[in-house]
Amino acid sequence: MSRHHMMRTGLRVLLASALLTVIFAAGGAAGFFLYPQLAAESEARDHDHDDEAAQEGEEDDHHDEHEEEDHVALTKQAFENLDLLMGPVSKGDFWKTLLVPARVVEIPGRSNLSVSAPVTGIIEDVRVLPGQSLTRGVPLFTMRLTDEALIDAQSKLLETLTRREVAEQKIARIRPLIESGAISGARRLELDYELKQLEVEQSTLLQEIKNRGFPQSMIDPLLKDRELATTLTVYPPTFFGEEATRSEELSSGFSVEDLMVHPGMSLSRGEPLCTISYHARLYVEGTAFEDDLPVLDKIAENDWKITLEAHGEADDHADPICLSLLRVDNHVDEETQTVKFFIELPNEVMRTRQTDQRLFKQWRFRPGQRLHLRLPVERWENQLTLPVDAVVVDGPNVFVFAEHQHEEAGAMMPPITNAIESSPSESELGDGEDDHGDDHDVFIELEPVPVRLLYRDDKTVVIADDGQIPAGVPIALNHAYKLYLATKMQSGGGGGHHHHDH
Repeated sequence: MSRHHMMRTGLRVLLASALLTVIFAAGGAAGFFLYPQLAAESEARDHDHDDEAAQEGEEDDHHDEHEEEDHVALTKQAFENLDLLMGPVSKGDFWKTLLVPARVVEIPGRSNLSVSAPVTGIIEDVRVLPGQSLTRGVPLFTMRLTDEALIDAQSKLLETLTRREVAEQKIARIRPLIESGAISGARRLELDYELKQLEVEQSTLLQEIKNRGFPQSMIDPLLKDRELATTLTVYPPTFFGEEATRSEELSSGFSVEDLMVHPGMSLSRGEPLCTISYHARLYVEGTAFEDDLPVLDKIAENDWKITLEAHGEADDHADPICLSLLRVDNHVDEETQTVKFFIELPNEVMRTRQTDQRLFKQWRFRPGQRLHLRLPVERWENQLTLPVDAVVVDGPNVFVFAEHQHEEAGAMMPPITNAIESSPSESELGDGEDDHGDDHDVFIELEPVPVRLLYRDDKTVVIADDGQIPAGVPIALNHAYKLYLATKMQSGGGGGHHHHDH
């Protein structure tokens, strides 16, 4: 091999070695500079993954906290605007009832009465007004007598009285002569016979005067004063016998209903003067279907009380009116297939007014007034009951709203048991800093509590005693549906304000 060839071969080897050295050096330098950046990017990716996991965990915790805080918070103003009533669940006996319609009616033959002209005459004075309450001795009308037969009977009676007095005087004068024998006893017999005839005639005339409508109150002065009566005062007749005239309670129940006459009007005997109503006692006429007759029979057998409910009563919280069943009608209406039953209703005076010495009374119950009757059907013992407005039914779910109890320092916050009286003062609430943080003006918090509904009518619900509601925890007794809507709105969104109702 030539020297030149050997030199060229060595140069190639040297160049290849130098090239490999440069390549390895460049690779090492690239690795030195790129490795920290790749490590940082890898660490950043790991850190981002950890942040995402932490954020998801926080969202889960917030979701759980939101579910735990599914309640409505009310300020004092909102609480008072709702007129919210708080109280415990009532526990005791409950009557399942049947609600039927009814109305107030007059008692036939006793409530609506008529006063007629006792004699033929002319009305001189009307001394009562429609609606005026009547008491014993209150005059109704003054009439001038025009009945010739009555006037003639009075004249004959006065003549008979005079003849009887003369006969009695004769007998008294001749009695000593008869006893001495100066006059025979036959004369005494003749005078006794005449006196008996006058007594019979007097009795007959008195009976005729009474039959013509002359009251005993005017007959006594006629016999005493011996003056012919030309006027007659009409008083309320005794509709209930002597007991009504003696009892102020009965007589005070009368009032003038309608007037049929006016001064100067000529009337014959028996024509109506006015109608008088007696509303101290009335009937309640209930309407039940034929299928309800077993319920009425059971009420009559056990003497269960029927509860009366009047529409438009000013005080809805007044004591209920409980009455006894009087009778069930023996007829079924062919068209409606309903049965009437009756309850005696003692009435009461709501207010009185006196003007011009006239007394006017306003009764609580009036004929024609619509009512409802609750017929007792079945008695349930030891049940939990609430007003119907305290319960919300949402499909298969039933809720009540109980006061949310806060745990502070291991103790429960005292509940609000009375609506306004227990409300804390501003000094008790502090200067805006309390345990609620941002919700410093929260007065009460309520949370829905699921319950099991056993029975429901238009006024009361019965819930199961399954321990869902802790003993002593106040319940919202009204406006539960409004609270339910507020809870739905608050849980539905609205930013940081969705847990607070003003």
